[in-house]
Amino acid sequence: MYAIINIEGRLVADPEFRVGKEDREFVTFRLAVNQKLGPQDNSTFFNCTGNEFIAKRMKKAELTKGRPLHVIGNLTAREYTDRNGVEHTSIDVGIMDWHFVGSKPKGDDQQSAETQEPAQSNPTGKVGPEISIPSDEDELPL
Repeated sequence: MYAIINIEGRLVADPEFRVGKEDREFVTFRLAVNQKLGPQDNSTFFNCTGNEFIAKRMKKAELTKGRPLHVIGNLTAREYTDRNGVEHTSIDVGIMDWHFVGSKPKGDDQQSAETQEPAQSNPTGKVGPEISIPSDEDELPL
């Protein structure tokens, strides 16, 4: 069994793409989730790992630090002891799916505008006549 988690947060740093067993690429990153509890902000950090398919999608999307994401995955809490003997808990997420949250950052809009051709504009500013589409109820499927 496993625990499914849906989280929305921001990338703490750029995702790291690595090569694992059998020369398969995978991705790791940390996601910061902020929650406001009264006047205080609390942040929880999740270590996220994605398989080869997720890594390819993230690489193609060119994700960078600070980008908000929604991640769906398997939740695993793991305890470990650091070099000083202090016990910690790590919250790990095995990514099943992800998607963007919110609008594009300002820099992305400028880059996409530079790579696309300019849109055709109407220099006169006039709107064309309205065209009605005839409908025949006998032709509509039930």
